[in-house]
Amino acid sequence: MQEIFIEESAALRDDKKAKRWYTVFSVISIVGFVLAVLVLLFLFMLLFMPVDSETAESVDTSDVWIQLLILAVIIVLLFLTGVLFRIKRHNFYISYDYTYVSGELRIAKVIHDRKRKVLYRLTDEQLILIGRVGGDSYDKLKRSPDCKEDILTPNEETDDEKEFFYIQAATKVGKRLLVLECRPQFIATVYRNNQNRRILASDFMKK
Repeated sequence: MQEIFIEESAALRDDKKAKRWYTVFSVISIVGFVLAVLVLLFLFMLLFMPVDSETAESVDTSDVWIQLLILAVIIVLLFLTGVLFRIKRHNFYISYDYTYVSGELRIAKVIHDRKRKVLYRLTDEQLILIGRVGGDSYDKLKRSPDCKEDILTPNEETDDEKEFFYIQAATKVGKRLLVLECRPQFIATVYRNNQNRRILASDFMKK
């Protein structure tokens, strides 16, 4: 039996907003690292600053240790801020991969072409309904309290060849209304290879 394989990607079309936030997070990350280094240098100055005996006797050592501890905490927080914002700056470049291999639909989230995380692996039996976003069936499912929507595209508008489709699926955490941005050929392949012919929404052909 020949294996069926088809793949689609929903990449970020307008990256102006992503670039802006990427720059902001990069600047905050650099500022965090620079401030951490400056405070660290200040801490070293306090530790190794020569102090005469008369001044040393008049200084409460407990207060000194408290100040040093506060500076150490500030250094750690600034350093963690730099690391966190450096990592999170990539989260604005999101894309999604949809892959259908005979009997299984796989959906993965890709972060700035650096990290790929599989979100769903669905067998044909787990697919309940397929339709177009914006139709009556979609609106009805979206209002359903037992079916949570999961938008699996970074775009608010599609290009000329793609459309927004939904797939209602039974997952391990309950029913999900999965919104995909793909070509009709991808959805047609998923439908043709599913034995349940009632999987297509009644208003699928209406645009």
